[in-house]
Amino acid sequence: MTRLTRTAAALAIALVAAAGLSGCSDQRLGAAAVVDGKRISTDDVQASARAYLKIVPGADSGQVQRDILQRLILSEVIDKVASKEGVGVSAGRVAAARDDLLKSTGGRKGLIRALAGQQQPSVLAPAYLDRWFKDQLLFKRITIKLAAGGDPTSAVETNKTSTLLSRTAKSMDIEVNPRYGKWSLSRGVVALESGGLSKSAAELNG
Repeated sequence: MTRLTRTAAALAIALVAAAGLSGCSDQRLGAAAVVDGKRISTDDVQASARAYLKIVPGADSGQVQRDILQRLILSEVIDKVASKEGVGVSAGRVAAARDDLLKSTGGRKGLIRALAGQQQPSVLAPAYLDRWFKDQLLFKRITIKLAAGGDPTSAVETNKTSTLLSRTAKSMDIEVNPRYGKWSLSRGVVALESGGLSKSAAELNG
């Protein structure tokens, strides 16, 4: 497992921990979610799912849409924490990290398929590949700052960052369209329950 994929695993833990989010209000129909006033459209989520399913055709379309939405929400949380902590990452650094890893994974499609084939599969939509790398790098920068000279690769320090992301998510105004399910306080955002999401891959491609 590479350093970036280890960071991705830590981010997945943070994603599970960021629970306690409300259902979407009637005024925000058409949005998959609204995060502190920023709208994530259902159309964007579905378009991203279509692109992903062309690369990983055997994936469950409903779960793919939920995972994409979860990742987009997490990106907003990471941005807020990074801003508060005064850390950032340049587009050039993102591109360098991307190009370095893609060399060993057979390109963009290879990376997407590799993440899908892990023991704990991870959905990465093609359109958000650079954002995925940015999230990894921001998570690392945040962890380094919080570690204050400690080992930022240790479980203790990465858990500090995950806890901060979780606490920040709970303080944010996040509404999720009920068609994607209901957030569970005890099981986290990965366990979207009572969802009405039933669009098949054929319907998405229609």
